[in-house]
Amino acid sequence: MANIQFNYLYRDGANYKQFGFVIFKNISGISLEDATSKVRSKLISYEFFVPQDWGLPRLHFHTYDPEIDHDWHEFENWEVTDEAPTNPRDALTFLNEINKGPAL
Repeated sequence: MANIQFNYLYRDGANYKQFGFVIFKNISGISLEDATSKVRSKLISYEFFVPQDWGLPRLHFHTYDPEIDHDWHEFENWEVTDEAPTNPRDALTFLNEINKGPAL
């Protein structure tokens, strides 16, 4: 069974972007469409999330400076991959553990 990759990005105030991903096992066999639907339902304003709240690494270009940086990252998509998992959780476990952020 192929693993699935969660793609996301950090966009700073000057619109510079840093892209990243996390690969999960997909033992449960969740489809990309279902995984996308579950993530979107838990995003802040259907777009943003705080990665450390979900157990994911933050993406920043430099040392984090709370005066000019923010914590919000953007979900991009899911994709199938044969690469090894970078996170020990199954994708469905991850999706069931994450919480919806506060509304804007």
